Amino acid sequence: MQITHNDKFRTASLDVTGVLLAGGKSRRMGHDKAHLDFEGRPLFSKSLDLLRQYFLTVFIAGDRPDLVISEISSIPDIYPGSALGGLYTGLHSAKTDWIFVAPCDMPYPDARILELILTYRNGTDAVVPRTPGGYEPVFALYNKSCLLYMEKMLQEGQFRIYDFYQQIKVRYLDWQELPVGWERALLNINTPEQLDRLKEDPT
Repeated sequence: MQITHNDKFRTASLDVTGVLLAGGKSRRMGHDKAHLDFEGRPLFSKSLDLLRQYFLTVFIAGDRPDLVISEISSIPDIYPGSALGGLYTGLHSAKTDWIFVAPCDMPYPDARILELILTYRNGTDAVVPRTPGGYEPVFALYNKSCLLYMEKMLQEGQFRIYDFYQQIKVRYLDWQELPVGWERALLNINTPEQLDRLKEDPT
């Protein structure tokens, strides 16, 4: 049997669990983003398929039994209502030292960025893309060393990812280091207008 590039990466990433973040309320969209029809498929399947290609274990962070498929379970957020809470649920529930997270509303998740992020994980607590628009905390890599800092913030009612990053060792992957097309790859769909524009001009 021929060994593919993804198979080699899966073998090298046995200490990483893939986590689909799906605990958001889709307030700006007005209805559930995960099930939006995009290119003939539910939007959440884009990120979920990518995670399944690279990681032997994948689960959904969020109380989403409607997204569950074969061998993929959903875990309700321990601290619901924020991206930081979703990250905490993923790390707390994973049996590996690392999790790679992806959102349920990313139409064009890019394997090249995923692979690049994984290569920088040694000696750090997290690897996070950083663009002129800010951080990309929900397409990133986190170590269990983050748990205590996350839990303290969540218990105190603090949810800002920026404040969390000040407490850990982060390897920022700046946009100059990202492959061509990163703008499209890191796009999230948040509003009906964004979705309409993307369908009209997918490039």
